[in-house]
Amino acid sequence: MPQNKYALARYKLIDRIFRRNTYVKTAQLVDLCKQELGYSVSQRTIQLDLCAMKEDAFLGIYAPIAYCRKRKSYYYTKRDFTLHPLSFTDEEVDLLETICSVMADDLGGKHTQALHAIVDKMKRFYQAK
Repeated sequence: MPQNKYALARYKLIDRIFRRNTYVKTAQLVDLCKQELGYSVSQRTIQLDLCAMKEDAFLGIYAPIAYCRKRKSYYYTKRDFTLHPLSFTDEEVDLLETICSVMADDLGGKHTQALHAIVDKMKRFYQAK
């Protein structure tokens, strides 16, 4: 499968790493792609991903990515930036699960599965990693 089909997975990985680390070298991102995504990419691919995340009008991400010459690393200029502006902490997800359990007990039967499905969906898409 062509490398560009995996671009979204790389963008998510890059975003997560930038939010956890102040400065990140392209070599680190290459290694993390291999470890976490299970395939190799070149430093050039990572550089193109960073450029696309920052400038590509079609993607519309406009990530605040900058390069520090002194550290030879990339970083987010806005520390609170994320590709997923809506996210929940583990504690928030636990609270939602508790609330859904209480509501499910009150509502009964058919609503129980629906409420748990909603929480599962929120976990998959919005829980901070």
